[in-house]
Amino acid sequence: MSDSCQTVIDARRLESGRPNLTAFIVCLGCVVVLLDVSIVNVALQRISDGLGGRLSDLQWIVDAYTLAFASFLLTGGTAGDRYGNKQVFGVGFVLFTLASAFCGTANNLPILITARVIQGIGAALIIPCSLTLLNHAFDDPTRRAKAFGWWAGSGGVAVAAGPLIGGLLVNLFGWRSIFFVNLPIGMVALLLTIRYIREEKPLFGRRIDLAGQIVSLFALVTLITVLIEGTNWGWLSLPIIGLSVACLLLSLLFVLIEARQSDPMLPLTLFRSSQFSVATSLGLLLSFPFYGLIFTLSLYFQQVCHYTPMQTGLAFLPVTGLLTVMNVYAGQLAAKRGMRFPIVAGLAIGGVGFFWLAFAAQTGAGYATILLPLLSIGAGVPLILPPVASLVLASVDRPQVGLASATLNAGRQVGAAAGVAVLGSLVSAGHNFVAGFRIAMVVSGVIYIIGTFLAVRFLPGGADQRSASSNTVPPKID
Repeated sequence: MSDSCQTVIDARRLESGRPNLTAFIVCLGCVVVLLDVSIVNVALQRISDGLGGRLSDLQWIVDAYTLAFASFLLTGGTAGDRYGNKQVFGVGFVLFTLASAFCGTANNLPILITARVIQGIGAALIIPCSLTLLNHAFDDPTRRAKAFGWWAGSGGVAVAAGPLIGGLLVNLFGWRSIFFVNLPIGMVALLLTIRYIREEKPLFGRRIDLAGQIVSLFALVTLITVLIEGTNWGWLSLPIIGLSVACLLLSLLFVLIEARQSDPMLPLTLFRSSQFSVATSLGLLLSFPFYGLIFTLSLYFQQVCHYTPMQTGLAFLPVTGLLTVMNVYAGQLAAKRGMRFPIVAGLAIGGVGFFWLAFAAQTGAGYATILLPLLSIGAGVPLILPPVASLVLASVDRPQVGLASATLNAGRQVGAAAGVAVLGSLVSAGHNFVAGFRIAMVVSGVIYIIGTFLAVRFLPGGADQRSASSNTVPPKID
């Protein structure tokens, strides 16, 4: 066989295998990004022991990543369209991998927190581009749908496995290993991206909303600073009052900018749909207590129960395992009963779990005492997100599906950052960690009651929802 024939055969093999390779690469990106949302929580106590710092510093370690992720998520999607999703996806991996190296070598908290911000920016470039690349890789709708399932499943497994993997790494190699593990993954993913992901034509007509991006970033930073530092600086102190006023003014300015932009990062017209507005609000309300729980519960296990990081990861396993199973059941339940039923059921079950946990958590209480309320939360939370995502996507025209999905998930990340800030501040407000933890769980239960009211009052139920949701595509972030 001639060299030219062999070259043609090799090229055909590469082209036929390219879609599956693309699916593997983008799933790898989804895993490494979402793993870092949860993996760091079990290492917080060891980071505090090594670098020092107050509880508010630990909140910033978590929220620096989440805040940057939320702030740049919408712009990341626009950048992918304008400059090419493959290129922006690759740049995201470069930033994420380099930032992970800086996190692992950080010798003080400011460097670690700054590196976490860069990690979050990298994540915000990876995630919006990943689903677009997946969509372009498959011409056959059936194969594309299966690839979407792999993508969503890999993200769910990453979030669920984060505490366990983090605990194992910290126990064996120390807290820096949770960041160093990203280095080989990032380098392999970058090389595979360059070699196998197909080039696409950029949409040069789309413009990045720089003014909206800057103003929204500062608005979120001032908000989270107030929520985290209010306890330390004093809620009536001049800096907190000044930052609160600044947050309000920046938020109003952002709305004015978006209303006047020809190509806004967040079109306000989306919120003319009450279904879209309520569903995105529920996404935020869902994330607030859940990610606040992961943060505070990790500290509860290590400071109150005196668990090692490995024991902490194992303690999360029943909850995270149930999350993965119930995510599948949520879709089946929505198909049978409509979108509203699993949302209301999940909010009710999860709310009961938070109130139950508030009364079960006590100094000296064993793990068995809090296991059932944790399982209640683990069963309720995953019933909510899949139908909420379907409602968001069903409420907009098909050309706006990607933007609606990104908006939902940016809101969820904002809710996660606010949850860590508020619930973390509650447990640090007094000298008794358990008392603060119980108050935080009551607040979480109240938020779920509010969510239940919104769902019952404003979301339609029945067959119309089932038919509307059948035309949607998967959301952009798990």
